[in-house]
Amino acid sequence: MERASREDVNVPQLLHRLYNESIDEGHDLGNFTSFLRVCCLRFVNLQLHNLGSMTNTSELDMLPTEEILEIEDRLNAKAGRLRSTHSAQH
Repeated sequence: MERASREDVNVPQLLHRLYNESIDEGHDLGNFTSFLRVCCLRFVNLQLHNLGSMTNTSELDMLPTEEILEIEDRLNAKAGRLRSTHSAQH
């Protein structure tokens, strides 16, 4: 609901937009709920790393998709290194 309000749409409109994006990307439409879970988790992850906490929607919209994906890649790589370090210690 937060994402919908940030984009100034209602929840059904946001779901419709995500559904269309899913079609455009060629995702398996029989698994749309999984696509939604991934979208939600990625949004929460951005918030946890202060990328989704921008109060102005236009600020978040100004970040290029490629930059967000690169940031996610760096965060995931860092998390992977932390997990392997933790595993090696135990």
